[in-house]
Parts: sequence; structure tokens; C-alpha cells
Amino acid sequence: MILEAGLAKALAAGGGLVSSIALIGGMAGGSQFATATSDPEQLASAVCTYTGKTPKQPTPPNPHQKTVPLTTKQTANARIIITTAQDLGLPPRAAVIALATALQESTLDNNTIGDHGQAFGLFQQHPRHGWGTRVQVSNPRYATRAFLTNLARIDNWADKPLAIVAQAVQRSAFPHAYAKHESRAARLFTTLTGHSAQPEPSPKPAKDDLHLSAEDFQAVRDSLELATSMGVPRATIVADVQEALHVGKLPSAHKGLAPHNTAQRAEHIVTTVATRVCRELSRKIGAVLDPQTLAAIRTSDRGAIALAAALKMIGVPYSWGGGGPKGPSYGIQHGATTKGFDCSGLAEYAWAKAGVKIGGHTSTQWNAGARIPRSHLKPGDLLFFATNPQRPSTIHHVALNIDGKRYIHAPTTGSKVQIGHWTTTREAEYAGAVRPQ
Repeated sequence: MILEAGLAKALAAGGGLVSSIALIGGMAGGSQFATATSDPEQLASAVCTYTGKTPKQPTPPNPHQKTVPLTTKQTANARIIITTAQDLGLPPRAAVIALATALQESTLDNNTIGDHGQAFGLFQQHPRHGWGTRVQVSNPRYATRAFLTNLARIDNWADKPLAIVAQAVQRSAFPHAYAKHESRAARLFTTLTGHSAQPEPSPKPAKDDLHLSAEDFQAVRDSLELATSMGVPRATIVADVQEALHVGKLPSAHKGLAPHNTAQRAEHIVTTVATRVCRELSRKIGAVLDPQTLAAIRTSDRGAIALAAALKMIGVPYSWGGGGPKGPSYGIQHGATTKGFDCSGLAEYAWAKAGVKIGGHTSTQWNAGARIPRSHLKPGDLLFFATNPQRPSTIHHVALNIDGKRYIHAPTTGSKVQIGHWTTTREAEYAGAVRPQ
């Protein structure tokens, strides 16, 4: 059997690392390979075993961690700020900036009235300055969404000091006052979510003195992903890379290489490529899919195929008007300089991979299939959200269902394709679900 003999024979028969993919997939385990590659977490876990690492799991809440002293109402308002940031697809730092701002402006007390009776709510927003009516700015969800929407429009906001960003939104008479609340806001975020508010440090690139060309790197990566997804031992792929070096199949790594060094060089190549792929896949999936969910999306129906295609796009930037059946693309207007997806572009791409045309706008996608009751949702069903759920003409967002509790979507400018969770805001905006046909 081909797996018992290793991949080296496939290299010889197929003419190279890349062509061996199709050969092995067709002869020895095509269905197993297809399942693994449609399952991002399984593939990440498999690849990471080649480096002795596993995808990092979210930090669980610490029941003994000291909580930030707030009243019940203040805590509820803090949760609203955090969930609204998550709804908008913004990173934890956005929630921290909003929390710090609200701590300064109102101490998270939504009943605060300031500036001689002209400013209201968590962020002390002025109706006369265009923030909305008094009723609107006194609604914590509305006020938070308004604050964060303006925050997201600031160029490179995530790389700027908190006080600078907060001031750019608020235009306060005390621009430096926000900074003193940053550490408290970060602790509050961690207390309420169980996750650090600090971004993951950029991993140091693996030492790479191999200078593999893009073509050779991709060839090794393809073979590596295939081998790991099918349970081929690490030693086998190292031996196959060594054989490829010996016969000149990886010219960029073979140049100037003495024959007796091929084993050491093959080991280095596999370690370097596996490390890069492990990091990339781990960052993309965030290790958020549980076994039950993965089992649900491993089915062979079209919805599962569409969902698997969307999951592979995790981390692709949001681009207004971007994306379509062929994948990410440059958008229009403020998306013209970004290659990626908007919400409907991601949905169109995912279902195109399942062989179904649903159109590139939410209005056509809403009519692209059968209406599905919430209780009968399946992986890949399209979820629609509207400002007025009773009026389809107000639909403004679409996502792909994962398990009835989570979905994958492209949220808004400044964010990336990611997994979202049902929140109170999403529940209020939910217009219905469609299963494309």
C-alpha cells in the first residue's frame, strides 16, 4: 500500500511533490484527505504535531481572580460594551478603549447627565452634535455602537495610544483623562470574558536559511498537509523531502547542497514549513470549534461544504463590496484598497464552492432558497439580520450558521472574517434563515 511504502514512490510516479497530492488522494484516502482539509481545526492539530506544538486554547476564566468592584448595573453596562464590540467584529482592544472611555465619562452609569444637561448616557454623547436623540444616546447598545463605529473609522486606531483614539471620537475638554482608566478597563475585560485583552504577540519567524522559493515552499506545504491529515508519520515525509532533494525536485533548497547533508536539510525544511503552517492555521481558527460542531460540518451535504469553504477564509480582511464566487477581491468605495470580503461576498463565495449560485447581494440571497425555522438550522444556512426584522428591505447583514449558537461572517470595515456569537443585539435584529437551493 502506498502509505506503508511512504510518499517517495509517489514522488517518482507523480513527477514531484505537488503532483503526488492527487495521486495519494485518489489511491489511498481521498475521502479522509477531503474531510481533514475541510476541517481547519483537525488539520491545524495534525500539522502542529510535526513541530511538537498544538494550537493555543483560549484562557479559561479564573474563579479566584479578583474582580473589579462595580455595581450590578455597571457590570451589565460593561458587558454590553464588550458584546457590542464583538458583534461588530472588533478586537478586544476596541472594547478596552470603549470601557475606559465610559469609565471616564460616566463611571459606567447610564443615568449620568452632564455638560449642563446636554450630554447623556455611558459616553456622554450630545444629541446636538449628531450622536442621535436623547432616547437613543441613553440606550447603552446604541451609544456603544455609535462610539465604536466612529472608532473604527480612525486610521490605524489599533496602533495608537488609548487616549488619542478616545479623544478623536469624543472631542473632550480633558483629552488626557482617558489614559488613567486603561489598566482598569483591561482588567475588567479579562474578568468578564476570561480572556486577555492584550493581543497575541507576533510569533518570531522560524529560523530559515533554506531560502525556499515560493513554488518549492508550497510544494512541501501541500505534501505536509496531505501527510498529516492522513496520519503519515513525520519520519516518512522527512524521508520524502530528502528524496526530493536527492533527485533535484526542490531546486531552491538543493543548490550547492552536498549529498551527505540531505538528511539534515530535509529535517530542517519539514520543521520550518510545519512551524509556519501551524502558526498560520492556529491563528486563523482560534481553536474555537468543539468536536460536536466539527462532527456536524463533516457531512457531505452542500451546506457543510459551504461552511467549510467559509471557515477557510477566517482572517481574510473585510472589504466593502469585496469578494465573490472566485474568492476575495478588491471592493468599492472605502473597500477599494482592500482585498477581501464583505458579508454577502463571503456568503456568495462559500455557496459557490458548494455549487449553488445565490447572487452577490443580501436582497438576492434572501430569495435564494427555502425559509428555515430557527429550530431546524443546519450548518451553512444563511442567517439574515435587519434593522426591522419584519421588513426584508432593511436587511443589512448575512452570516453562515455553524451550530445555531455561532456563525461565520465578515462583520464590518476594519475587521476580518471571523466566528461570531448570538447576542442580544443579534437576536433583536434576526430576520430569518435561508437554505440555498
